[in-house]
Amino acid sequence: MNKRGWLIPVFIVAVNALAIIVKWGSLQELLPAHFNLQGNASGSMPRSMLLLYPLAGAVICLVAYLICRFIPKFQKGMVIMVSGITLVILSSTMVTLTMGKMPVFMLAEPVILLAAIVASVIWYMKSRKLQS
Repeated sequence: MNKRGWLIPVFIVAVNALAIIVKWGSLQELLPAHFNLQGNASGSMPRSMLLLYPLAGAVICLVAYLICRFIPKFQKGMVIMVSGITLVILSSTMVTLTMGKMPVFMLAEPVILLAAIVASVIWYMKSRKLQS
């Protein structure tokens, strides 16, 4: 896999940042957070904390990319995993931006993360099999 594979998680981080930028003006200073499955907030956070979501995704992408520069054989698996992680972060952003009214985003988080882990493990096992 070449450097174009990294466009997927970078695109997800960009979508995350764009969603926040688009909604920023209509957000209240204190946002509900930590929603239950009924969409009721069980905590809150300042609006500025929302900016950490795409920042965290960008840092994760950068660290994973740098790791893959030194261990290139893990690149495809790392891209799969980082894509899953950035999708989970995007899902968390969407939960907050919709004020918990769309619980599908909360349910998506564990499914996406599990799928990314399984896909990475499958890729790793297949790559080990090809090497032997």
